[in-house]
Amino acid sequence: MLKRIDSCLCCDDKDEWVLIFLMTTKRIFFIIVMFLLPFILPSFTLNTVIAQAEKEPADNFQLQTYLTEEEAFALVFPECDKIVTDELVMAAEEKNKLEKLLNRRFYEDGFKVYIGKKKGVIQGYAIITEEIGKFHPFTFIVGVKPNGKINNVAVLVYRESRGSEIVRKRFLYQFIGKSFKNPIRINKDIINITGATMSVQCMCAGVRKVLAVINEYYLSGKRKVGDFERVEGCTVVQAINRSQNIEDNNEDPPTSAFCKGSQGEFSSENVITKVSLNFEQGEVVKVHSDKKGVPAEVKLLKQTHMIMGTFAEVSIYSNDEKTAGKAIDEALNEMERMDRIMSNYKDDSELSQLNRKAAKLPVACNRELLDVIEQSQYYSELSDGSFDVTISPLVALWGFFDEKGHVPSNKEIERLLPAVSYKNIVINKGGDPGKPVTVFFKNAQTQIDLGAIGKGYAVDKALEVIKKFGVDNACINLGGNIYVLGTPPGKNAWKIGVQHPRNKGEILGYLELKNEATATSGDYERFFEIGGKRYSHIIDPKTGMPVSGTISVTIVAPTGTEVDGLSTTVFVLGHEMGLALIKKVSGADALIAYEGKDGKIAIAMTKGFHDKFKKINVEGEDNVKWHVVASDQ
Repeated sequence: MLKRIDSCLCCDDKDEWVLIFLMTTKRIFFIIVMFLLPFILPSFTLNTVIAQAEKEPADNFQLQTYLTEEEAFALVFPECDKIVTDELVMAAEEKNKLEKLLNRRFYEDGFKVYIGKKKGVIQGYAIITEEIGKFHPFTFIVGVKPNGKINNVAVLVYRESRGSEIVRKRFLYQFIGKSFKNPIRINKDIINITGATMSVQCMCAGVRKVLAVINEYYLSGKRKVGDFERVEGCTVVQAINRSQNIEDNNEDPPTSAFCKGSQGEFSSENVITKVSLNFEQGEVVKVHSDKKGVPAEVKLLKQTHMIMGTFAEVSIYSNDEKTAGKAIDEALNEMERMDRIMSNYKDDSELSQLNRKAAKLPVACNRELLDVIEQSQYYSELSDGSFDVTISPLVALWGFFDEKGHVPSNKEIERLLPAVSYKNIVINKGGDPGKPVTVFFKNAQTQIDLGAIGKGYAVDKALEVIKKFGVDNACINLGGNIYVLGTPPGKNAWKIGVQHPRNKGEILGYLELKNEATATSGDYERFFEIGGKRYSHIIDPKTGMPVSGTISVTIVAPTGTEVDGLSTTVFVLGHEMGLALIKKVSGADALIAYEGKDGKIAIAMTKGFHDKFKKINVEGEDNVKWHVVASDQ
C-alpha cells in the first residue's frame, strides 16, 4: 500500500516539472518577442506608410481612346437593327442590396442600359461603365446575351501609361461566355497580367458589377423592356425608373442630367441634377385634346454624345421622327463644332492656336471664337474682374488640368497673377471690313480658358440649329448647362432638379421652366482635398486662390451663355455681392448655397427664382436655412 502511494507521488512530481518547464519556455519566448518588437514594428510601419503614400508617377496620366460609343455598340450588338436605352436609377435600398450581393461598394446610383434588338426581338444588353485603376478611371463596355452570358467586353478609354495591357483582345476574351453564376477570380478564372494586377482586378470587379445589374433587373424580368429611348438617331421613347427621391404628390419626377463642370476628368463627385421628361416607364406619350393640330401620339426622341469632356443630350417630343431626328443630329454636330473651336484640350482647336501665338503677335480670330471672348469680356467688366477667362495659368498651377492637384506657394501664385487679367486681351477690329479681327495678349503668360462660358455658348448655338427645323419643344443639356424650348406635350413646363450641394443623389427641389436656360456651379463638381481641406476648381482671379464659402450657385436666365457665365461669376463674388450683381442683369435669377456662420448650409434666392422653384423635403433638411431675397432688397 505504501509502495503504491510512493509511486504515485513520484509520477506527480514528474508532471509538475513538465508543467514548470512549459511555463518557463513560454515566458522566455514572450520576453524575446517583447525585446524584438521595437525593432520589428518601426520597419513594418515604415513599409506600410510608404505603400500608402505611394504617389502617382509624373508621366503616368496618358489619355488613350480606343473606341467611340458607336464602335463599341457595333461590337456588342453586331446584328441589331435598333438600339434602345433604359435609364435605371436605383433607390438607396436597391443599391445596398446590389452592393451586398457583390460584396463591394460602387459610386453609381444608376446605369444607362443599352438594349439591342433585331426585328423587335431583344438580342442583348450592354452597359458602359468605369472602374478606377491604380490612379485613374478607365471606361469599358460589357455586352450580355439574353441568356445572361457575356458576348463581348471592350475598353473605350484608358487613362494611364501603366496597366493598359487589359485593353488587348486576348485578355478580354477570357470574359466571353461567363455569366453572373460563374466566379470571376483573378489567377483562377481570369489569367493575371504581370505589371497590371490592379487593372485586372478592377476589370474583373467591373464586369461582375455589370452582370449583376443586368441579371437583377432585366433577366429577372423586374424591368419591363418596351419601347425605350433609341440610340444615335434611332427614335423611341425613354423609360424612367420612378423610384427616385421625390415626394408622392402625383407629379412627374425629374430625370437625370449631369451638373456643369470643367472639361476633362478629375477627382470629383458625379453629381446629378434632374430634368423631367414627363411620362411613365415605357409609355408612349398620348395627348388627348380637342384643339386642332395637336397630335394624338408623340414620342420622345433623344440622343447622347460625349462633347467637351461631358455628356451632351438633346431631347425632343415629336410625331415627326424624321425631322426631329435630323434636328437632334445637327444640334449635336453644332456643339461638336463649337468644341473644335473653343477647346483648350485639342491642340488643333482655334483657341489652342490662339493661345500659342497671341502673346507673340496679333492673331486673326474666328468669328464665333471672337464672339464668345467678347461676351466673356462683358461679364468681366460687369463683375470688375471676378469673372475672367484668362484664369487658365492659375488653373494649371493648382493642377486641375493634369489632375495632379497640389497647393502652390504664395510666390508661385503672385508670379502668375499679372498674366491673369481680361485686360491683357487686346481685340483689334480695325477699320477695314475686309481685314480679319485680331487678338493679342499683352502678357506672355496669358492664356484663355473658356470652360466657364463655352458650354453655355454651345447650347445657344445648338438651339439656333433646332429652331431652323421648326421644332417647338426641346431640352438641350451640355454638362448641366440646360436650355428648354417650349414645353413637353400636355405640360406647362419642363422640370429641372436643383442638386443638393452636400447630399449626393438628392435634390433640393425643381425648377419649372419654359424658353429659359439654367446652369449650376458647385464646389462638389471638381476638387481635391489635402489635410481635410477641399480645394475647388473655381479660382478667384484676383487672389489666385480657390473660392471658399460659396457651395453652389444655380442661375436661371434667357440664354445658355448667360447662365454659364453668371453661375461662375456669382460663385466667385459670394452670396451678398452675387445677389447684388444679379439685380443688374435683366431676366436673371439665382439660388446661392453658402456656408452659414453656424456651420449650416444657408440658401438665398431671388424672388424670381423662388416663383419658379418647387421645394421638396429631403434628408438633412434641418441643416439647411432658406432665405428669399425680395426684388427691392
